[in-house]
Amino acid sequence: MAPMRLSIAGGGTDLPEFYQGGPGRVIGVAIDRWVWVVVAADRATARAVAGGDAVRYRVAHDGRGSDPYLRAVIEALGVGDRFHVAIGSSVTPGSGLGGSGAFLVALLDAVARFHGRSISPTELAELAFTTERILLGRTVGKQDGWLAALGGATELRITPDGRVAARPRTDVFDAMRALLDSSLLLFRTPGTRDAGRVLAATRGVGNQDRARALELIEDNERAVLSRDVLRVGAVLRRHWREKVRRNPAADHPVCQRLAARANALGVLGFKLVGAGGGGHLLVAARPEDKPHVVANLGLAGLVPEKVRPIAAGLTRVDS
Repeated sequence: MAPMRLSIAGGGTDLPEFYQGGPGRVIGVAIDRWVWVVVAADRATARAVAGGDAVRYRVAHDGRGSDPYLRAVIEALGVGDRFHVAIGSSVTPGSGLGGSGAFLVALLDAVARFHGRSISPTELAELAFTTERILLGRTVGKQDGWLAALGGATELRITPDGRVAARPRTDVFDAMRALLDSSLLLFRTPGTRDAGRVLAATRGVGNQDRARALELIEDNERAVLSRDVLRVGAVLRRHWREKVRRNPAADHPVCQRLAARANALGVLGFKLVGAGGGGHLLVAARPEDKPHVVANLGLAGLVPEKVRPIAAGLTRVDS
């Protein structure tokens, strides 16, 4: 099984469209939302997906079936298709929490191990990226697979040729844990869009775009490390404005309505997590305003979800 993530800083700079013109830098943290994958020789065993009540989404496939992700994994690994796979997730697809990257890391690992192969977490992270980007043709970046494979809070520095240097960030991990306990709220939105299509609408990255993105990474990092909700709220507002400026397709009706009433609701800042496809909204509010924010956003159909940073990345459980 592999965890999903919250992007803290640098989302979008992990795309080849960005880093091929200059280094990319991403900081993210794994959270307690998971994708489980079970691979077995028979359907009955495969369908025994771990997770119990935490599993909100389940699906089963035959290796010979037509699921494009499974066919791409078989091609990437160069293995046979005589097996069955069951997938479970603690959120439905389109969450904006890096679910497709976590799914591919877990699926690649489970299928490889079923065929007697062991692949390191960093190799799986890169293989998940190339499988989704090249074999499936989706506009994705590197952070989802790397955060799923490594867990914790991690900083990725990406060179123009696509090489990734990863280092753990315990300071970011501790700060995010404190903020999620006190003043950051995550809401599930009523409806999602295809994040790959949203990303595909991003216009070309110019030198000014690159400089603004790198500056915003530093602002986000400093705000989170300060644990000051006013600074975090301000940087979330700037982050979202910049995302929509660069890609108007990322804007979302939920955000448009919230922007008009943010001050009255006690919302200091917000952004859709992930590429802007929807799924989850991150909101900053003073601790004393949180009940008011939860109640009012609930009237708009947004459901609060308590999440925690986790240190674990890819986790293997042998049956």
